[in-house]
Amino acid sequence: MPRGRADADFEVPVYDESKAQYGTTLFPDNHVAGKPRIVEVNMLGEILWEYALPPEFAPYTNPGFDVEPLSNGNVLFVLARKGVYEINRNGAVEWKYENPKVSHDADRLPNGNTLIDFGNNDAKSDVQAREIDANGNTVWSWQASSAFDKPPYAAVSTEGWTHANAVLRMDNGDTLVSLRNFNLTAEIAPDGTLVRTITNTEFDHQHDPVLLENGNILLANHGAHQGALELTLEGEIVWRFDVLDREAGPLRDANKLPNGNVLIIGSDRIIEVTPGKEIVWMLRLKTELDKQSAPALGFYKAERLAAE
Repeated sequence: MPRGRADADFEVPVYDESKAQYGTTLFPDNHVAGKPRIVEVNMLGEILWEYALPPEFAPYTNPGFDVEPLSNGNVLFVLARKGVYEINRNGAVEWKYENPKVSHDADRLPNGNTLIDFGNNDAKSDVQAREIDANGNTVWSWQASSAFDKPPYAAVSTEGWTHANAVLRMDNGDTLVSLRNFNLTAEIAPDGTLVRTITNTEFDHQHDPVLLENGNILLANHGAHQGALELTLEGEIVWRFDVLDREAGPLRDANKLPNGNVLIIGSDRIIEVTPGKEIVWMLRLKTELDKQSAPALGFYKAERLAAE
């Protein structure tokens, strides 16, 4: 295992080497107000790589920011109300797209374009998802009002209209868009047609749906039913892991790992659980977060990277 620098605020109280997915974990860390950073840690929670966001970016990390590793070794990150940035491991910005409507999620597509959600204080007249080429041109977009400007959605107004918080391009070419305020995820065809809505009565501010190899989706739920949910596209829950400790909330990410385990990200902890719901790895903050004054402090999303 590569060794790194211990962080006084991190601890790994659980690590079952025989059951956990070995690798490194990349995530945005915003637990110290005004000092956001991106870190990569080993299985012991030791920091292997760190990027401190420039001071001018700090105001745009509340609510939390997304980080995604790229195949070229660079890192893509999203700042709500600001934009999307690609940096190399030396911290130099190699690509950026700035727009105040950018919300919480961006994915680099196989064709080199970037799929971005636009849910920051969005209105019915706005688009909620865009595909951007390397020059910043919009090559595809979707406007939620084309399908949802009708009851019961038309009158919704909480932190914008839809507060779209995630986008995902499916293997069939359709796009999943998580509409947080509507408590549903929409599947959109390339021509902008609504294919289906994926929802369940337990959805409450769902985040970051990902498509699994079995055709189901996995997402994080951080409302009344806080935890990770695996559902069919018809909305049937087939697996769940409830995170009963409210101090872990809000939960905003859940990822299926190659060994079948699930990585779940809360504000003060990142946990890995088996399909049988055994916690086999946990990284958590030793310090208590002041969520009343800054509810978005802490962790937001995370990715487990394969070890070299």
